[in-house]
Amino acid sequence: MGGLEIIFWAVVATLAFVGELLSFSFFMLFFALGAAVALVVALSGAGIVAQVVGFVAASLLSLIVLRPVLLSKVSLRGSERYVSPAGITGKSGVVTKAIEPGASGMVRIGDGEFWTARAIYPNQRLEVGSRVRVLDSDGLTALVESMEVEKGG
Repeated sequence: MGGLEIIFWAVVATLAFVGELLSFSFFMLFFALGAAVALVVALSGAGIVAQVVGFVAASLLSLIVLRPVLLSKVSLRGSERYVSPAGITGKSGVVTKAIEPGASGMVRIGDGEFWTARAIYPNQRLEVGSRVRVLDSDGLTALVESMEVEKGG
């Protein structure tokens, strides 16, 4: 009966893997892994009880240990967090692409978020490296003012 067990576990592993590919839920993948462990146990000549124990143990252990890790890697929690335009008001930043009068440039705000920016005063030019404060936003464009002290008399 060893040949039938090997075929059974190979089919279960294949079906579970195909099910995972179709659903991409990171659920069936662990049963495919459990079936692969049971297949290895069957190939080693162990009995059906050892195969079932290997299947259940590998499936549950991988489901409990690996699934949360995989889900956190592919979910939004693993990527950059979203910051709403209102969330940047009042923050300071540095100009990374000059803001010409009446035109847009680029600023790095806080810990490295890059935003398109315009000067709040239409005739103002802000050079690269200038420190700015976000006063408001217009859609996804930060409206900024210089934090530099103007020199002159």
